[in-house]
Amino acid sequence: MSVCVVIRNQEETHALKAFGLRVAGVLEEPLEIWIAHSEKIEKAWLAELEGLAVAKVRDLSGTDRRRKVLDTAKEEWPRLLIVGKDVKASVDDSDGKFSTTIFEGVACQVLAARVSDELARAGNRILVPCAGGRHSRRALKLAHALSETGTVAFQMRNDTGELSEEVGHRHLEKVIRKAGLDPENVLTRVRLGEHFGQELSAEVEDESYGMLIVGASGAGSLRRKLFGTLPERFLKGKSSLTIGVIRAERSKGHRFREAVGRAIHVNIPQLNRLERLALFEEVESKSRWNFDFAALMCLATAIAGMGLLINSGAVVIGAMLVAPLMMPLIGTGLSLVQGNWPLAQRALGAVGRGFCFAFALSVAMGFLARWLNLGMTDQLRMRGEPNSLDLGIAFVSGIAASYCIARPKLSGALAGVAIAAALVPPIATVGIALALGQTSIALGAALLFGTNIVAIVLGAGLNFTLAGISGNQKAGAWGRRSLIVLVLVCLGLAVPLTSVLLSRLSKSEELELAIKAELPEGIRFVSTSRLKGGGFEVTVESAKPIGPELLKDLSKVIEKVEGEKEEVKLRTQLVDTLSR
Repeated sequence: MSVCVVIRNQEETHALKAFGLRVAGVLEEPLEIWIAHSEKIEKAWLAELEGLAVAKVRDLSGTDRRRKVLDTAKEEWPRLLIVGKDVKASVDDSDGKFSTTIFEGVACQVLAARVSDELARAGNRILVPCAGGRHSRRALKLAHALSETGTVAFQMRNDTGELSEEVGHRHLEKVIRKAGLDPENVLTRVRLGEHFGQELSAEVEDESYGMLIVGASGAGSLRRKLFGTLPERFLKGKSSLTIGVIRAERSKGHRFREAVGRAIHVNIPQLNRLERLALFEEVESKSRWNFDFAALMCLATAIAGMGLLINSGAVVIGAMLVAPLMMPLIGTGLSLVQGNWPLAQRALGAVGRGFCFAFALSVAMGFLARWLNLGMTDQLRMRGEPNSLDLGIAFVSGIAASYCIARPKLSGALAGVAIAAALVPPIATVGIALALGQTSIALGAALLFGTNIVAIVLGAGLNFTLAGISGNQKAGAWGRRSLIVLVLVCLGLAVPLTSVLLSRLSKSEELELAIKAELPEGIRFVSTSRLKGGGFEVTVESAKPIGPELLKDLSKVIEKVEGEKEEVKLRTQLVDTLSR
């Protein structure tokens, strides 16, 4: 283990080397210097860096200096990696990008520091803003080790009453104990106010501080915490503060997620800018509620309703191809990944209106069927008994549909996806079943529709995430929360759906055992299957024809297991046995 200081240019050599020696001394670790200059280094500069106090000097200079530093840090895993940050450097120039890339990219503990010429001057304390997280605790421990005249743990709280300041002091004491320090050896300072930056600046101005160390989780807040909260006069000149932002080493879970992310990025084709633009344009245009959308919904519902009533699977498939609901569901998944609230409103609005139109039309068709004395069909019953396989089909269909939409060359496969993920037939089943008085079938179909909605949106969101689509970290918070809620809903739906599947499997096994027990000697059971129009077909093997008595006995057995009288067909396969 060692303390490693990354030096980018000759101007920061003296200050960073002195700061590194001081940190290495208090941590009782050897100091290594890593030279990460963009060009070939001069011999005089190398001689300046070498000395008895430095254990090793590594030359990581060149055009790929960032990658060299990241790879070396991964290989060596120093106890603390220190990288300089220039107050004048922008996140857009090479120095600004270098510091933030290293701060975010290394997995070990890292400190980005803007070191003043005088460092922490004698008699001056070190100030540490403490929120209580693991990064601020690391900042507190380092400050306590470096400080010769005292460390001050600072916190800003809103003024909510006379006990606000006392509550703040007690919270700071808990943070100090969690950091493994004695509260008696660390001063606490609490300021009441509304704006953290203003209160921190006031604290620095009122007291004599030589160093400020802040804990931060990532590079996104590096520049804001390093420079954004303090006035310029504290950052420049001989009396300027030494400011450091420290981040604790990445956890194993975080490193695993990063490794998975890199593997996905390398192995799964990522959408380029033009492909993303084309995707956004198509999804937004086809996720709107308009006359065309309403017309297709009505036509698809009419086709599905008639197919369900005449018990024609082919007609129902035709309705699936006409239905326009898939695109707004894909748009909903895209909006959640992006955090795009306007797109979510349009897409969900189209799905909601489409459902209402389809439901109203299907209820009307149900009352018409009742007037024409048309009853329940097998196609209607099928959609009233969803199980976990339907959930899996919808989830995979969401992935497949979004994958095809994002890659125009694969758009021909959308028809097959539309058939796999039934959306309009369950809505039509709900309305028709309610009109016919079959409440249980209607509830099952409604559950199937809701399951399809949730699973398709989740599948689309997963595919877009894997394809490299993301949104603004802050603005997209609601989208990530919504996806978490949908995952929980999906898991909740999986419980009853799985129980239905297991019940069906156990019932099928029970029926099979009952049929086998009823068969006389010399007759072997082959299979049993449900008929398309209702009822069962039992297949057996026998050496001679079977009389009608066995069919009657099997009908009674099936009626006992199923709980209702069912049509039964007995298929006999005649077999001859040649004996020796």
